[in-house]
Amino acid sequence: MSAGWVAATVRARAMARRCLGAAAARELALAPGLADALGRLSGTAYARAASPGTSLPEAEWLVAGAELWQLRVLCGWLPQSAAGLARALGARYELANIEAHARTLAEPGRRRPYHELGSLALSWPRIAVTTSPQDLRSALARSSWGDPGDTTPDGLHDLLVLRWLRRIASEAPATVTWVTGAAVLVIARQMLAATSAAWTVPAAAPLVGTEWVHARSVDSLRAAIPAAGRWVLEGVGEPADLWRAEAGLAARIESDGFRLLRQGTTGMEPFLGAVAVLAVDGWRVRVALGDASIGAGPGEVLDVVA
Repeated sequence: MSAGWVAATVRARAMARRCLGAAAARELALAPGLADALGRLSGTAYARAASPGTSLPEAEWLVAGAELWQLRVLCGWLPQSAAGLARALGARYELANIEAHARTLAEPGRRRPYHELGSLALSWPRIAVTTSPQDLRSALARSSWGDPGDTTPDGLHDLLVLRWLRRIASEAPATVTWVTGAAVLVIARQMLAATSAAWTVPAAAPLVGTEWVHARSVDSLRAAIPAAGRWVLEGVGEPADLWRAEAGLAARIESDGFRLLRQGTTGMEPFLGAVAVLAVDGWRVRVALGDASIGAGPGEVLDVVA
């Protein structure tokens, strides 16, 4: 094992201890309003979101930005041979930037913030300077993201997610269960809501095959997808229950992440464990802030990811 992997593993285990955790997230959700909940983030890894007057969308973006900053720090310790893995992990945030840019181009005059990707950027510098939806599509087509066929903000999301998941699976085979589950969730939302687009099948096929194409119920979809992703639909009886699948996916990723972290070895797997745990922690914080903003207290989503 190279010295770079040893250093990255040590740093990853240390950073994973900075997670807010399930109990603290429930306390956030119990706060009497968003402002109070944000104030409780002072002194945490998400302190940038604690500024007075921050709206919920702004806070969610800043929490994601904190996740990205931690990822950039961790990836800075990786050996050069793992550059592909680092960029694959960072592509999640480039994806968010591309969506934000598509919305900016669709609504001229309304600027949106973008994540600072640093060395994790794939194609963002060239994409960021596009000035029309057509230019955006051309830039994507020339990039490793590929032609989206659609540059409407809503049309981009699922396609980019599926292409990002394929990149992750290619660079980190240990994530196959998470990646396949996430891909199943994407196609489930589309197929069961009867909103699937023509590109869905070729984009999803490398991850979940094509037997699910004619599924029109949760049961038939579950039977048609590979065993590696079938678990994500456990407890889901109808389309309205898909939120359970998303929460279950987060719970599985976090559980597996802690298991990888507890391994006594160094290398990619404990590093991925730390990245997974940190990502789910940020997701849980965003859910808790949403609950606090409507005064609902901890919702069922946080119960699933306890």
